[in-house]
Amino acid sequence: MTSQVLAMGAVVGLGIMLIGLGLRRRPPQLTLPGLDASGSGMRGATRRAAGRVERDLQRKQQLGQDAAMVGRTLEIHALTKLGGLVAGAVLIIVVSVMFTVAMGVSIPPMLIVACAAGGALLGWWLPDSMLKTDAEKERERFKQSSEAWLELVAQLVTAGSDEHAALNAAARCSNQPAFTAIRDALAESSALGEPPWDGLRRLSESRRLRFMEPFIAALELAGTTGAGSRQAILSQVEAARNKSLAEADAEAASASEKMGAPLALIGGAFMVLMGYPPLAGILNSDSIPTGF
Repeated sequence: MTSQVLAMGAVVGLGIMLIGLGLRRRPPQLTLPGLDASGSGMRGATRRAAGRVERDLQRKQQLGQDAAMVGRTLEIHALTKLGGLVAGAVLIIVVSVMFTVAMGVSIPPMLIVACAAGGALLGWWLPDSMLKTDAEKERERFKQSSEAWLELVAQLVTAGSDEHAALNAAARCSNQPAFTAIRDALAESSALGEPPWDGLRRLSESRRLRFMEPFIAALELAGTTGAGSRQAILSQVEAARNKSLAEADAEAASASEKMGAPLALIGGAFMVLMGYPPLAGILNSDSIPTGF
């Protein structure tokens, strides 16, 4: 049994070494004629495995959007998933060996293999869950920053600035990630000779920023039909402001409702505490007169 556990530990250790060699940064080396350095050895095997996982991940659109939201490439995410898979299996095996040595209890090899497989699956799935959580947090920050950007655009438009110039000028007012992404999207559309809403739509689709779609649609409608872009921008900013206020009121109302039950319990406990002494005195048989 011990030999089987050691054999499994050796296999998992080899996997960890492959992942470590793949992640290690090395200086560029000269490639001899007839020898492909990138496709040979353990580093090449790790890179090929990561590339295969990356190609599989590219089929998942939402995963790619989440990775773009946090500024992570799919290759790095693939290596993270491979590392989590190996680490999950290794952790289960190490814990099993330590439990066997410390307690002297013989654990069936099949149970160890099954638990190691479960740990590997957990390590494979956990990076996706963490990426999704981080992406949602970044989207919330992006939403708040984009609302500030829209406020600046509205102020510039109200002051008489050109609509397209106001979009670019407001994006240059800060170096926060959201402002930088919007500025890059507008610069890309300008370099390609496209209207600004095309660059903003690519940004929204690449990061799944659904809250930007109404503003982009209104801006495109105003630009293509000849309607007033100024009024379209101001109306969308007003709609975003009203929506933010409504969400804030809803959160405040929800917090008040959640506090209702604890306050009721506290009030009931206070009434019991204040009413118990006189009630105990009334119910005490010693205080009740027995003769007349």
